[in-house]
Amino acid sequence: MKQYDYQEEPQVIDVQSYEQVPDSAVFTQQKHAAAAQAMRTQEVMRDPERCFCRNCGQPVLKAASVCVNCHFVLNPQALRLGAQRIRARRAKYEKSHRIFQFINNVTGVDLESEASKSLFEVAPQKYVYRTTGAVYCTNCGAQVDEGASVCVRCKYVLNPAAVRRAQLALLDKQAKLTPALILKSLLIPGFGRIQSRQWAVRRPQIAKPCSLLGKINTALLIGGAALYILLH
Repeated sequence: MKQYDYQEEPQVIDVQSYEQVPDSAVFTQQKHAAAAQAMRTQEVMRDPERCFCRNCGQPVLKAASVCVNCHFVLNPQALRLGAQRIRARRAKYEKSHRIFQFINNVTGVDLESEASKSLFEVAPQKYVYRTTGAVYCTNCGAQVDEGASVCVRCKYVLNPAAVRRAQLALLDKQAKLTPALILKSLLIPGFGRIQSRQWAVRRPQIAKPCSLLGKINTALLIGGAALYILLH
């Protein structure tokens, strides 16, 4: 039996000449696996009919209501409409089934086929409505934060409503008082008060000056009216 010197041959880990896989081979395998995953991701992203499940990150059809891998509900509205159609078809089936059952009880002849019997036998599914654990981008399949509005990898908008709210908040913060608003609030009766009530919460930097200018306009009107009465 051949004897191995572990100092001279560090790759050998036992007396049966089993060679340990070098780190370079492991790195190559991981690199190939990552490249295959990237290629698969690009393939799904180029497919107009497929996307990724938000709960498990597996490819699904964009028209799907439920993910076939984790039973996560992708489109609750479509799932409800599908359930309504199934209930309507099942009610129609049960009506004809009662007729066949009556004939079977009277004559002993079963006219209903096995295919018809198993047509509406739907196994109960436990649907998942909330994400469990990691959350994935529906466009590229990358893992993202649960409350993320935009994917940091492909810049895909995950929550359009949240992005729109953020854009409006930024516009409100950057809004400035324009000379046109100043003149209108100072010269047009009631305009400053309208602007003040409209932007009191979202744009206080505009609402407060407009309110002050509106009060100045009201004071000027009252003073002018009083002066006119005194002079005439």
